Amino acid sequence: MSTHTIVQADWLVDNVFLLRDRHAYPVLMTQPQGVNGSDLLPLSLIGCAAWDVLSISKKQRLAVTGLRVVAECEQDAEPPWRFRRILITYQFSGPALHAQRIQRAIELSQERYCSVFATLRDAVALESRFEIVDAQPAPGDSPEQVVIAFNDALNARDVDGMMRLMSQDCVFENTTPTPDGARYEGQAAVRAFWEQFFAAAPQTQIEIEEIVGVADRCVMRWTYRWTDRSGMAGHVRGIDLYTVRDGLITEKLSYVKG
Repeated sequence: MSTHTIVQADWLVDNVFLLRDRHAYPVLMTQPQGVNGSDLLPLSLIGCAAWDVLSISKKQRLAVTGLRVVAECEQDAEPPWRFRRILITYQFSGPALHAQRIQRAIELSQERYCSVFATLRDAVALESRFEIVDAQPAPGDSPEQVVIAFNDALNARDVDGMMRLMSQDCVFENTTPTPDGARYEGQAAVRAFWEQFFAAAPQTQIEIEEIVGVADRCVMRWTYRWTDRSGMAGHVRGIDLYTVRDGLITEKLSYVKG
């Protein structure tokens, strides 16, 4: 069964229109003191999507403290200026956010709940991505929560978020080259490694198999999956040994099977 709604637009003066939604809530459409009529389409899309994603995130008990949704649009240069592509970027902030849950919230919005997305996807190329722009742990977080927040930032390819969770004198030991792995000391060296790491592999994901913390130490067993620039996929399994002090990772030592 379908539903029936009514919205309206009233011409006021010159190029000024007053739009009203189904509840008669007003929106002024004009330029430059009001909303652009063409922009209402992507605004409607991200408004609908943001509402759904935030609602689902709350049900998942994600501590979202901030959400910004940006639509980057491509339109024809000539009339009727048809929309061809819309890239939606979700920017989340909050303590210990879980990247896989955020991804699932976005998928549920797009596949099941957002009426505007469902209507437009057959007419416009719609793409979406997300970023965790503030992965700071909440005060008093356990070492496990700090490490999970770090891993979420890593899976979001958010180097800034990762480094905010590491101390200035942090140490990272990679799994390669054998037999001891490369050692990086300090924020600058560790940041440079992660930037090169993401540049070499356009698709990466670290899945947590198990995580255990005792005092300021944490052990995380993981599976790392990637796709390189040639399209070749692969995975390895291993563990990380973390030291966490005052809510920041001071040491991350990585070991791999095989």
